[in-house]
Amino acid sequence: MVRIQAGRDFSVWFANVKEGGGPTLTRTGALLSVLRDLPVKPTEDTATIKHVRQAHRHEIWRVAHPYDPQVAVRILCWFPDDVTAVVALLGGDKAGISDVWYDSATVRAEAAVDQWIREHPSEEHP
Repeated sequence: MVRIQAGRDFSVWFANVKEGGGPTLTRTGALLSVLRDLPVKPTEDTATIKHVRQAHRHEIWRVAHPYDPQVAVRILCWFPDDVTAVVALLGGDKAGISDVWYDSATVRAEAAVDQWIREHPSEEHP
């Protein structure tokens, strides 16, 4: 089972999602469960988990659910090792903005990874 750690931005976003409830909370919870239930870091794309092509400095993965007209949650994460996932970005409800979201989200996710690395200097990072 993968251990999930979260950056500051995601934690704030998720607290707001929990307060609001609804389909965004349901989808986010399900995606976090998918991530947690991974035996180890992914090595190839699946329907739910894919490598983010726009990422260049860090190996960022996205966890997504099937199409839902009400909400489109994507969680961007980074794996500092085989059994830890750092949720690097504010979950991201990208409903209505299509894949353009990934252009800015990837930059923010990589910055969040950089911040997480600065905040955890004693741990080894690839």
